[in-house]
Amino acid sequence: MTHPIDAGLWREAMGGFLTGVTVVTTLSGDQIAGTAVNAFSAVSQSPPLLLVCLDRSSRSLEAIRSAGFFAVNILSKPHMDVVRRFSSKSAEDRFQGVAHAPATTGAPVLTESVAWFDCRVHAIHEGGDHEIVVGRVLQLGSNKAAAPLAYHRGNIWCLDPREPVPEGRS
Repeated sequence: MTHPIDAGLWREAMGGFLTGVTVVTTLSGDQIAGTAVNAFSAVSQSPPLLLVCLDRSSRSLEAIRSAGFFAVNILSKPHMDVVRRFSSKSAEDRFQGVAHAPATTGAPVLTESVAWFDCRVHAIHEGGDHEIVVGRVLQLGSNKAAAPLAYHRGNIWCLDPREPVPEGRS
């Protein structure tokens, strides 16, 4: 017999998993779109595939379907102030004051990202109230000096690799 899972407990339990913080972006027509995503993973090195999970009601998902391409930006310390803006359901201009440049596909790449991946849509799979978007990586970049952001229990943290781990914790 299957018992329903309590939605609040589900979010609490899933929130206990420390994740990175990404913004998935695209360009559909002349409109740029972007949303914060923490469900991001490598799928395959050969060919280079990754996945992101987007809410089925997301405007960014519709823009990605229309455009056929997207970029994943792993956020860094300078992006602390814009994470909530990209997480919001508000239609405000999420890119205002956020430095970015177009990747080969045209998808916006946020400058100062830890890493970025420019992708063509490889497949989209149904995943309950989300869609699992698999991207074929066409181009990527990495910034070893950038301090990545992490998400845990509703909070955003900066993990600065230049700060030493306290003795006895490594």
